[in-house]
Amino acid sequence: MLFRRVSQHVKDQNWTAVALDFVIVVVGVFIGLQVANWNDARATDVRASELLDRVEQEFRGFETALAESEQDLIAFETASVGLVEAIRSDTLDDIPPDQMLEWLVLTRQMSRPQARSAVLLEMVSSGELSLLPEDIRLAVTRFDQQIQRNAYLWPEAVGYLTASEALFDAVDYGPLRPGETISGYDLEKLPLAETRLETIFIYQGALRVTVSASLQSARDILERIDAE
Repeated sequence: MLFRRVSQHVKDQNWTAVALDFVIVVVGVFIGLQVANWNDARATDVRASELLDRVEQEFRGFETALAESEQDLIAFETASVGLVEAIRSDTLDDIPPDQMLEWLVLTRQMSRPQARSAVLLEMVSSGELSLLPEDIRLAVTRFDQQIQRNAYLWPEAVGYLTASEALFDAVDYGPLRPGETISGYDLEKLPLAETRLETIFIYQGALRVTVSASLQSARDILERIDAE
């Protein structure tokens, strides 16, 4: 209809009407593009907000898990150090049986490695990582690199722990009755495991350091999100 009207105006040499029609077309196209851009921008903002909420929720969980892991590793390391010091000072007999049982259980623990961010992996896969604010995007990426860089420690530590023949000779870890964690230990054989125990608490200390660093990174990300 518009084309026919413009053609008629050209035939009539009504140049004012032709110019007016042209302005109407240009303005209409401009408004249409602006509305489309506004809708796209609004959809992008909504998606960015959704992703940021998911990152926050996930890192709240990370903060809780890492804080618990940090405290666990402190307890594990304390137990291992306590046993080594008692062996060196020849005071194993002075340790109360309940405390000895607790230490022997804790010294064999290594905690669990922190999983990578599922939301980050999804955003990388979908190409949506750029929707996050730059400082948060960089912080989340650094957190993930930190987790990947330290991941080798856990299997290495667990592998060393399960290969501790001297420790297994001194402590009977099974078969267990309900409620038991170890079924007995031999104080005369325990000093033979000193070197193993020393290495175990070194691993536990290294894991604690990495967990503490990851915990601080997670809290930094949450602070940045709260500031948005």
